[in-house]
Amino acid sequence: MTKPTMLDYVRETPHVVRGQLEGCFERPLVDAFMAGEYRYVRIVASGSSRDASLIARPYLRRMLGREVLVTEPYTFCTYESELPDDEFCFVISQSGYSTNALAALATIRQAGRVAIGVTGDLESDFRVASDVVVPYGVGEEQVGYVTKGVTALATFLMLFGAQVAENEGRFDLGDTHAAIRDMLDRFESAFAQVTDLHDARYKELSSMERVFLIGAGANYGIASEGALKFAECLQIPAQAFELDEYLHGPNLQLSPEYTVFFVAVGERSWARTRQIVDATCRVTDRVFITTDCPDMEADIRLMPGGDELVTSLAALPVFQALAWQLTEEKHLWHKHPLVAQFDAALSGKSSNYVDKEVL
Repeated sequence: MTKPTMLDYVRETPHVVRGQLEGCFERPLVDAFMAGEYRYVRIVASGSSRDASLIARPYLRRMLGREVLVTEPYTFCTYESELPDDEFCFVISQSGYSTNALAALATIRQAGRVAIGVTGDLESDFRVASDVVVPYGVGEEQVGYVTKGVTALATFLMLFGAQVAENEGRFDLGDTHAAIRDMLDRFESAFAQVTDLHDARYKELSSMERVFLIGAGANYGIASEGALKFAECLQIPAQAFELDEYLHGPNLQLSPEYTVFFVAVGERSWARTRQIVDATCRVTDRVFITTDCPDMEADIRLMPGGDELVTSLAALPVFQALAWQLTEEKHLWHKHPLVAQFDAALSGKSSNYVDKEVL
């Protein structure tokens, strides 16, 4: 049997998300939240789990009516683990074997608080390390560069926030379900456009060396995950910046050799993105735009409308599919030989993890 690829999992994503809408996987996390009186939510996560949290954060803040913090596990353990009584904290690791996430759970336990772990694998180390372990309904990914897990995790977090809002009498969960189904139509549309983009601008895409990815709000989370995928798969420097922060230093290193991707899903970012795209195009022609703005030039065009804090998720397969396709064509799955020595000296996963990357 052929091992599934990243692209296979991108194709599976809408099916997984529809299963989440039926499965109510967020209920245990909602129950834990409703058992206390909380003014803040802290999500402890790294890598793609962090990016999924950044994508979901604007919607979560709106639904919960509370501040939502996203903190990397090392920073949490070392600098930010005070855990005040009014802070609801949980730790995410899709694999359930990330050593920094396991350390965060241990830190929470040592503080005498309930260690809540959200994971894609109930049989992982999270099962023992957590007092409450919550699966988010993604299923297994047999490659290290996760795709469907990112969309599914962001969806899970949005559903968590919406269910809390409904429990508190402020919202109808059915509206979130409708917004997510609406997003999936755009997700499938974006994915279908990637092949044409790949073929139309192949010389530019296949020769990327230094990349910026730009977005605001949920779009910043998309840019962050896109940068991670390009960096880990294509092995090139790729950085994500908030839309306007890009103007405050990063733009000064631009040259015609730079590639810049803009994600502008949602009307609130259209006007500023248009200004910044125009300025960027004065330096480099290697500019790519994913947007739902009807009158902005676009490489990937989404249908406008819907809830922008949800529909931003529809832009994610653009970067996932491009990362896989270009890495496959350029035969870049194997890393530099010394990376294996790095991994042997210091791994981010526990000894129980079966390595899925090609080193």
